[in-house]
Amino acid sequence: MKVPWSRPELTQAETQAVDRVLESGWLGMGEVTEAAESAIGKYLGARNCVFFNNGTSALMAAYLAKDWGPGDEILVPTYTFAATVNSLVVMGCRPVLIDCDPGTMNLDPVEIGKVARKHPKAKGLVFVDVGGLPSDLDGIRDVARDHHLDLVEDAAEAFGGEYRNEKVGIRKHATIFSFHIAKQVTAVEGGAITTSDKALAERCRRIRSHGEGNRKYIHSDIGLNLRPTDMQSAIALAQVGRADAFLQRHQDYARRYIDGLRNVVDFQAIPDYVTQPTWMIFQILTKNRRERDRLDRHLNAAGIDTRMAFPPIHQQPYLKRRYKFGSYPNADAVFDRVISLPMGNGLREEEIDYVIDQTKSFFRTG
Repeated sequence: MKVPWSRPELTQAETQAVDRVLESGWLGMGEVTEAAESAIGKYLGARNCVFFNNGTSALMAAYLAKDWGPGDEILVPTYTFAATVNSLVVMGCRPVLIDCDPGTMNLDPVEIGKVARKHPKAKGLVFVDVGGLPSDLDGIRDVARDHHLDLVEDAAEAFGGEYRNEKVGIRKHATIFSFHIAKQVTAVEGGAITTSDKALAERCRRIRSHGEGNRKYIHSDIGLNLRPTDMQSAIALAQVGRADAFLQRHQDYARRYIDGLRNVVDFQAIPDYVTQPTWMIFQILTKNRRERDRLDRHLNAAGIDTRMAFPPIHQQPYLKRRYKFGSYPNADAVFDRVISLPMGNGLREEEIDYVIDQTKSFFRTG
């Protein structure tokens, strides 16, 4: 059996939606994008939604909307995908790294406070919902308020996730989503910013189109071309109607993994305040790096595609050359142990069971 790391579910609905855009004669950003924004906002309960060509563009727009720029210190987790930090670096910001919680892999408000006290001039905090696990929103909000930090939430993997029965993305700060092909709702490539702050959303809209306001070629803001096409938006619109079904599938597969592997590996911790993780990525933790690497080779030889976690930011070659980082033992320990198993809307139960069987086989044979 060959099991891909992720497989989307694309149906006749997506094909027909794209065909309608092609037949309309308008392929760029237009009415279909507006419809997708409305549907995403309605699904989440968010007052404002701005759609982008990808998640990284959404990150950059949020940072630009905050007026973060050269020399500004921004607190950010070291345990995150490179886009979170690269988008800051290209604007001249200085990333101040924070170690992750070893269980959730997210930021701990207590640790944020410790780092913030050492960097009283920091302007902002970017926090990440790792693997689709919502962060401690109230705790992070409180520590950000105490230290006068603007917030941006990188929820690229957390579309549909819930914090205390509240969908991620409905608060005032900018929340970033990705609709990459591997995500639980896809546009093949796409991103979004949601916020309850209308002024922030409107500025992000201007930034998305070169900073252009209501008058053509009159640029009231800094901006870039970060626009999606209506073809991307059509796919997202077709997918968001099935978001609950996709999330339920992820929940079912995660439960299957946990029930099947609970005696042989560890899992990402799910705090009480998380009422719905998205399980966009299903991560298991082995004893150490040697065991992880051997398991990875075993699964790959069995036809199972896996992913090593992203190395922490302080281990990334370019950023190591550019900045002098400190020590982040939790992120190092997580990276040494973690591996991502297949998870996706288009996978089948028998494929998940095959992954479980092959993983158990590895631990039985040593």
